[in-house]
Amino acid sequence: MKQSKIALVAVICAAGILLTGCETTNSIPYKASPGNVIAIQQSLQSNKVSVGDVGMAPGVDDSPLCRMMGPVKVAPGKTPWQYIKDALQEELLMAQAYAVNGPPIEGRIEELSFSSVSPAYWQITMAVKSPVDNGYKVSVKYPFGTSFTAMGACKNVADAFGPAVQELLKQVVTNPQFPALSGK
Repeated sequence: MKQSKIALVAVICAAGILLTGCETTNSIPYKASPGNVIAIQQSLQSNKVSVGDVGMAPGVDDSPLCRMMGPVKVAPGKTPWQYIKDALQEELLMAQAYAVNGPPIEGRIEELSFSSVSPAYWQITMAVKSPVDNGYKVSVKYPFGTSFTAMGACKNVADAFGPAVQELLKQVVTNPQFPALSGK
């Protein structure tokens, strides 16, 4: 009887250790912003563009860690730059301003960081350019609510990535230089 109790305690302890290991938090899928879509339509009018390479600048971490919970994954199976590239393409498609043969807008993520303690925020800086224009740089510091617990705070970090990207793309498409990326 004593051995079965010891075995039960050992199993419970082992399960506890396994369950408290690193966790990965995933964000919610990207959803195009109506404001961004309208801004694209007004800026480009009848011009169309495509999306070229979007990547990370050297030294920028594409899998940042949140407290002791592990990496924040912005979307299952996607890196932050893939997420941002897909988000830009979705915005252009929704605005009917995407053409496969249009000048490709390229992006480089130059800063990607967050704070999960108050005041919590995502900090993202991206340079954009195209073959017809040298482009420009935009930056956003997107604030969001946090939590005392690591699990809650890291979930909030992941959930805030999509809205932070919407705000970043808003800075891209409302910039006065945006139409020049299309050759306009």
